[in-house]
Parts: sequence; C-alpha cells; structure tokens
Amino acid sequence: MAKNKRLRQISHQEADFGIYIDFEGTATDPSSFVGILYKRDDKLLWEQVVFEEALRPVVANYKSDKLRGVIPPRMGEFTETFKDLREIAEGDGRLLFAFSEREIDELRERLPKEELDWWEANLLNVRKYAVKWKRKNHPDVVFKSVKFRGGKNSLDNFLNLIRFDVPPILGPGNSAQRIRYVRNMLNKWGGDPNKLTAVAKGKWTKALNHNWYDCIGTRHLMVEIHKDTSF
Repeated sequence: MAKNKRLRQISHQEADFGIYIDFEGTATDPSSFVGILYKRDDKLLWEQVVFEEALRPVVANYKSDKLRGVIPPRMGEFTETFKDLREIAEGDGRLLFAFSEREIDELRERLPKEELDWWEANLLNVRKYAVKWKRKNHPDVVFKSVKFRGGKNSLDNFLNLIRFDVPPILGPGNSAQRIRYVRNMLNKWGGDPNKLTAVAKGKWTKALNHNWYDCIGTRHLMVEIHKDTSF
C-alpha cells in the first residue's frame, strides 16, 4: 500500500467518497474474486468480479439475492479489472481503501509492474488508520486476539467497537472453506452447475455475502473514524 511512513491525512468526505475493495479466496490459491464498493449520486454501487475460471459455471447460473440487489457477480480478467478501477479512481478523484495488507500483497503477485507501482502508491491501509484512531479515542479498550484475519487488530474487533453488526454466520473463518467446497463440487461434476446441491449453493451465497459485509464494514469503519478528525 502507500509507502509513506506517516499516514496520509484523510477527510471525512474522502472516506465517504472512496472506493473499497476486498478479496476472497483460499489461503494457498490466488484470490477467487474481489468485492468493489463506492458511492455515486448518494447511492452505494456494489460489484463482485470473479477471476477463478473453475467458478465460472456457478457465476453464470447465479441469481442475485436481496443483499446485493439486481447485479449478480460477473467473471472478469484480473489486470483489466484493476486497470478499470484505477481509471474510475483517477477520473473521479477518489481514494482507494482496503482493510489490511492482503489486497496489496495479492496485487503484487498478479499485476504487471507498470500497474503495480500506481497501486502501491494509492491503495490505503484502513487497519493503520483504525489502530491510530483506537489508540487516541479508546485507549482503555483491549481487543482479544482472534484466530482469523489479523489477530487482535482484526476487522471484526473494530466493527464490534463501532457497533457495526455482522450476522454471525457471515463472520470470519468460513469463506475459504465455502469457496473450496463449491470449487470441488464443480470439479467433481465436470463444471455442471445443475449438479450443485442446495448446501453448495448456500455456501456460494454465504461467501458472496461475507464479502459484502467485509466491504461495507470497512467503509463504515473508515467513514466513522473520520467523522470528527483527520489523520
């Protein structure tokens, strides 16, 4: 992410207007998809782009649920997706945010050098802002270390602190196994989405919904901590 040792100052408006991204996948494979969230004309725009070819059948067959509205996830090519996102950010004058280091690590693995330099300079780490905010505003709060996603400074701990509710079934720790389960079943049946069981379909929906809560939660956190101050 941005290499500056000192955190870039962010206004409340910049946090509200920013683009938020979050990857989902298994620990040993490239991320399967990304969630992208930002506001335009006072409406939140939400998109999920799937990169993993093995998941194409379930993407093609997926019907949206109420959480994501009318736009289902779509297939996309990794580098082109992030070229397009850069274009939006530069064209609109938006900042880009992700909760931790995972997203820039993924981009380092998969983007060509000429694209990566821009992302390293412009993708901001929300966790760093949240840690500084907590130190200043909630010095007596002691987070418990959690098994998943960042130890004590996890997104889940910060969302609990600002009272942002996430349904327990969509919390941390299950996304990877859900994606793996769907992938394995598709591979078993030669990519036939009609052979997916109700359990597999439910796991895919939960993986998508978990990604939504990661993105909207990260956005809510960044907007909330910049209501009264800038870092």
